Amino acid sequence: MIDLTPEQHEIQQWAREFARRHIVPRALALDQQPESPLREELLRAAAQNGLLGASLPEFLGGMGHDPLTSALVTEEIAAACSGCAVLFGATMLGLTPILLSGDIDAIMRFVPPLVASWATDQPQLAALAATEPDAGSDFINGNPAGRIRTRVEKKAGGYLINGRKVFISNGSIASLITVFASHDPSRPLREHMSCFAVPAGTPGFSVGQIFHKMGQRAAPAAELVFDDVWVPENHRIGAEGGGWALNRLIMSVTRTPVAAIALGIARSAYEKALDYAETRVQGGKPIVEHQAMQLMLADMAIRVEAARGLVQRAAQSIAGGQPSLKLSSMAKTFAADAAVANATDAIQVLGGYGYMHEYGVEKLLRDAKLTQIYEGTNQINRFEIMEAVAAQRRA
Repeated sequence: MIDLTPEQHEIQQWAREFARRHIVPRALALDQQPESPLREELLRAAAQNGLLGASLPEFLGGMGHDPLTSALVTEEIAAACSGCAVLFGATMLGLTPILLSGDIDAIMRFVPPLVASWATDQPQLAALAATEPDAGSDFINGNPAGRIRTRVEKKAGGYLINGRKVFISNGSIASLITVFASHDPSRPLREHMSCFAVPAGTPGFSVGQIFHKMGQRAAPAAELVFDDVWVPENHRIGAEGGGWALNRLIMSVTRTPVAAIALGIARSAYEKALDYAETRVQGGKPIVEHQAMQLMLADMAIRVEAARGLVQRAAQSIAGGQPSLKLSSMAKTFAADAAVANATDAIQVLGGYGYMHEYGVEKLLRDAKLTQIYEGTNQINRFEIMEAVAAQRRA
């Protein structure tokens, strides 16, 4: 386990206190009614406390959190409500292509205006639009035969974008969308894909269906429609045709925050189960004293600590300037599986209480399942881990 600095401990405690004050009292109600005013209240609180862009450099108005510190904060928010962790974190995901492109003109064009809004009552958000109705894992894994149907045509002075994206976190409430599109949908996406920044008010852009999700309901997931959306040339992010390489770089840094979300769920499930087991009396003694219960709780504790170790290692690799897709995929996959396993076991420990919405444990299982699906399904992540292993053996 990595030793945290005093400053990191302080930030971790601050995030835990923010979650206790602002998120915990609202989490269950927001899960039932995600479009209620509670969402706007939480977004304003998060924006004014710097949580929408804590890892942004200070010169851009962020807190300059390193990847490990960001993972600590994400874990604390997710332990209170993973949907809120996505609600807050999707903006950094949307800005990631811009930041990783290294294009200082694009960075200064799009990031500061967004950050400036966070001090107001109407904080603006960003979202990343990649997944399509017929392109999920193919897009993530770069299947050589994969295609995306969202297409872009070069026009005088800019580009025309047409297509649909689905399941886009915060897509319905974001002011800025970063979208991947193909210059030739008949060709493999590795060769003909670019990324673009599209303000939500651009003519031809619209929000389609808003999906009714199983879990992580605090953050909306939406269909986005691009119908002859024109953007100027300076809205292209990175090199023309460089979308595939940019997307791979994005994946090497964005899977670690997802792993931190899953870790927060796994930890919350373990803590709720342990608290209950220490107070629930059956057979004349607290159930935590029954050996069968101890074995289950021990497995839950092991998963939390092992997941935390992987998350912190992956975060440190990013901080060291050598982001590892293999390591971030390992962290994401293990932590997501740990979250589902711990949430399942927590329900079992609490029995009937665990099954009831009012006790906040069944929500953990619904929330946990999504961590095995987004940022590449766990199956896709395992494929990529083995691709990296094979490449290392050939080297």
